[in-house]
Amino acid sequence: MTDPRLWIVAALAPPAVIVGVSYLRLDLERLRALTVAAAGASLLASLMLLLGSPSPTFALRATALTWQPGGEAVIRLDRFSVVLLALATGLWLLTVAVTPRAALDRRGLRRTAVATLLTLGCFLTESAVMLWFLSAVSVGAFIAGLSGTAHATQRRLVAVYLGTSTALFAVGVALVVGPGAAEPRVETAGLWTIVVAALIRKGIVPFHAWVPELFDHGRLGPSILFNAPQVGAYMTAVLIVPHGSPAMLRVIAVLALGTAVYGAALALVQASARRALGYLFVSQSALVMAGLDCTSSTALTGGLVVWLSAGLAFAGLARIVLVLEARRGRMDLTQYHGGYERMPVLAITFLAMGLACTGFPGTLGFIGQELLVSGAVDTFPILGFAVVFAAALTGLAVARMYFSLFCGRPEAAGDGSVALGLARREAWTFIALVAVLVGLGLFPRPLVDAQFQASDQFLQQRVDGGLK
Repeated sequence: MTDPRLWIVAALAPPAVIVGVSYLRLDLERLRALTVAAAGASLLASLMLLLGSPSPTFALRATALTWQPGGEAVIRLDRFSVVLLALATGLWLLTVAVTPRAALDRRGLRRTAVATLLTLGCFLTESAVMLWFLSAVSVGAFIAGLSGTAHATQRRLVAVYLGTSTALFAVGVALVVGPGAAEPRVETAGLWTIVVAALIRKGIVPFHAWVPELFDHGRLGPSILFNAPQVGAYMTAVLIVPHGSPAMLRVIAVLALGTAVYGAALALVQASARRALGYLFVSQSALVMAGLDCTSSTALTGGLVVWLSAGLAFAGLARIVLVLEARRGRMDLTQYHGGYERMPVLAITFLAMGLACTGFPGTLGFIGQELLVSGAVDTFPILGFAVVFAAALTGLAVARMYFSLFCGRPEAAGDGSVALGLARREAWTFIALVAVLVGLGLFPRPLVDAQFQASDQFLQQRVDGGLK
């Protein structure tokens, strides 16, 4: 089966099947096992799409609705989006494989499938209308998942921020696809409105307050699955990068660079492990937006590689915190909890994924940050300094978290009686994730070549549109 359309169906079918099966009277353990298998099948299909697209000009487009400035396709699959499909399905597999049973009931399994299906849909289109619709539905589903009085405050906060983002996105889309879109001022106003919507969804300063609060007091699992794919960055990449002015992209880059340093600095001083994760995500995801400044093909490629590295590494770190919380309760970073000798796999994988976030040599994060710095330092020197500074602060924050969570004496004398060992499924999932981050860091050529081709396509779109 070599037709990419068949592999697209094969990637979309498993989450759709799980949504339907979750309404049947199926034993919860069987449903969970079926969900893990479906996530694996969806990941396999997305990897087959990735491996089956060796040509630099690989692309699949089906146009029914278009945006006048560029004629964007409703269905879009190329060297850029095919990698993101693998990211989305991989995050789904990570979620259902390692989330503790007590934290993932029937509705939770259904929510993971719905979230993955919507994310895949976003990554398969460049139509402004379709992207807004899928994004709006994903926001609604996410807010609905924050049900219960325990998360009422976080639900209201998220509803305000993401509701505003969705509304601005709708206004921007209406301006760029409406009858007045041919007027340059109308198009520019629409693009700026979409930029603000994307910045809010990404949690870029000054629109970041909802992210650490959500991670600290909201539901961590759904928050990871909603944020880690970084749909806000995709909105920017396919709608703003090809049509936005250099000044517009430079504003995004400056705000993102400030956010990267700011988030890493605040992650370093947090007492709550969850809140530290929230600021780490703010910092790491901001680097992706900085790479979209399009100063060069190398810088843009670095941003795309950081996108993959940060999404995988951050999701792994957050899942490890969830696994620890299932065994110990909420983790306080002002204390040393110990336990390395009873869970060395968890400690080593946490450190490896944390190092990937810092751009440590031998990891995928190193490749992305090196490309980001080397590609932009000639035309935008502050980018290089800010990336290095943010990486240094991130390294300190990760080291602090590692020492607190795994080193020192146990918190209490009876702590040694707590079962801290990992289930085989959990251990192998974390090991596989580290293997991907290290393997792609040691042998990055195929991935980097694919992202260079995607970057060249974005830059060519800008040239074709008269923006250089």
